[in-house]
Amino acid sequence: MACARTDDDRRAGEPPPEQGEPRPGTAAWWLARETEPARQRRRRSLTLEGILDASMALLDSRGVAALTMRNVAEALGCTQASLYRHVRNREELVTLLVDRAVSVASSPPPDGADWAGKAAWSARLFRDHLRRHPGVASLLRGTERLGPNSLTGVEYALGLFIGAGLSPRLASAAASSLATFVIGSVNFNLGLDSRDPEERHHRRRLYRSRDAAAFPLLVQHAETLADVTSDDEFEVGLNALLTGFRALIENAEATRD
Repeated sequence: MACARTDDDRRAGEPPPEQGEPRPGTAAWWLARETEPARQRRRRSLTLEGILDASMALLDSRGVAALTMRNVAEALGCTQASLYRHVRNREELVTLLVDRAVSVASSPPPDGADWAGKAAWSARLFRDHLRRHPGVASLLRGTERLGPNSLTGVEYALGLFIGAGLSPRLASAAASSLATFVIGSVNFNLGLDSRDPEERHHRRRLYRSRDAAAFPLLVQHAETLADVTSDDEFEVGLNALLTGFRALIENAEATRD
């Protein structure tokens, strides 16, 4: 996941990337990370997990803008140099933080559900997690789901869709489209709680106050439209995706016959 470094990080002395170093989040970066020698860590009490915990707490309490190497170091009571022995820069920190955050989507669903029920359960679980941690949702950009936790989620989704009858190619596309939908639905509604009665009241007033000649449907259906929540939008989209996947599976079965 690419995330531009802030001026705060640059001024704080973040070490520059080495020549030809792969960008954090790419396949080349994950492969290099697995094979590189262990970095020296002089402060034994400081661990990568501890850094990620502090980063998540900072993200939840103060938002994305506050997620800098300087602020993480202050939260941990250490120097930025100590952080750089675990992560080279903010971009690496964000990449690792996001990969750990998506692991919730791989949690096992209840027994007895079919592939569609399991996919829906995982999608709702992932959405609920992102809504509790909106800062994470805003960092989920691009399609690089290549870390260990992300690959576990991809493996799980592939198993669902291939097991349901899709080819590996279509299963991969289906899994990606479902993840993109969940992330997009959360990002689209960040900061707007359409479930809030006051917000719905103001939306109703806004729709009714429009020029009926220019916005006839908004004015006519103001009452109904104001009551449509982000939960309604998500469930309609999720059901539409699953219906489309079922059609792909049925088509694949008909083709085999």
